[in-house]
Amino acid sequence: MNVLTQTDPDVREILATIGDFSLSADTLEQLRGQPLRAAAPSSGAVEHTDYLVPGPSGGPDVPVRVHRPRDARGTLPCVYSIHGGGFVMGSHLGDGRLDSWCPARVCVGYRLAPETPFPGPLEDCYAGLRWVHEHAAELGIDFSRTGLMGGSAGGGLAVGLALLARDRGELPVAFQLLIYPMLDDRQITPSSRADRPVWPPASNRFGWMSYLGHQYGGDDIPPYAVPARAADLAALPPAFVMVGTLDGLLDEDIDYARRLSAAGVPADLHVFAGAPHGFDTMMAGTAVAQRARRTLEAWLEP
Repeated sequence: MNVLTQTDPDVREILATIGDFSLSADTLEQLRGQPLRAAAPSSGAVEHTDYLVPGPSGGPDVPVRVHRPRDARGTLPCVYSIHGGGFVMGSHLGDGRLDSWCPARVCVGYRLAPETPFPGPLEDCYAGLRWVHEHAAELGIDFSRTGLMGGSAGGGLAVGLALLARDRGELPVAFQLLIYPMLDDRQITPSSRADRPVWPPASNRFGWMSYLGHQYGGDDIPPYAVPARAADLAALPPAFVMVGTLDGLLDEDIDYARRLSAAGVPADLHVFAGAPHGFDTMMAGTAVAQRARRTLEAWLEP
C-alpha cells in the first residue's frame, strides 16, 4: 500500500521531501543538531524570561522559559509546555506558536535520554511545575487554571506528569493538552506497527528504549513512565487529544481518550484525516495543520 495516496493533498508534496526521523544510536547526534520545526517569526508582543529552577532531589537545576504578553495585567491562566523529540532530542526554546497561545506559557527543559532515562526527565518536569506553583503570584499566573501541554514524547511526559501530580496530591492540574502523545512502549497496535511517515516504528522503538533503559521490554514498568500501562485514569484533569490518521501513535491516542471517557474524565478527541506525525508544526502552512491549530486554540479559549 502506498501511504502517500492516503495523505492529505496539501501535505503530500512536503512529505515526499522531508523523509523520516530514522532515529538510532548512529544518527542521534546528527539529528540533535537539526531543528524539529522551522523557526517562526516573533510578533514582539510577548516577553520571554529564562530561569534556572531547583531540580529534583539529587538532580541539576531545571531550565524554564516563561512567556507572557507585554501588555498583560493581573494573573493569567497558564499552559505548562513539555517539548517533544522522542525523549532523546528537542528543546524548550524557540517555539514561535507561543506568541498566539499566550496568555501565559511556561516551557520546561528536561534531561534527555538515553543519557538520563526515566525517571529523570519526568522528575525534571515535576520540579519545574512545582516551581511554577510556588512562584505563581510573582509570575502573574493563576495556578488553578494551569494545565499541561505536550506533543509526541512531550505528550507522553505530560500524561505521566498528570498521573504523578494526581497521586502525589501536591500540585493541581487543570487540563491535559495532548498533541499525538507517545503513550505506549509495547507497539502492539496495528498503527504502531505500520510503516508510517515521519515517525516510523524503528524510531519510536529507539525513543522508548532510550527512555526506559534497562526496564524496556519488561512487564513491571510504572505507568508514570508509560501512561498506556496505567490501570486507573480516574480523577485526571480534562483532556484534549489530537492525532492524524497517518500517525503510528493513532491507536494508542484514541484508546487513551476512550479510557479517559470510560473513567469519567472529559476527553475531546480530534482525528485529522490524511495527517502524519508532526503535521501541525512541520507542515504548518497546510490546510489540515491550520484547521488543527484553530481547533486547539478554540479549546484553549476561556
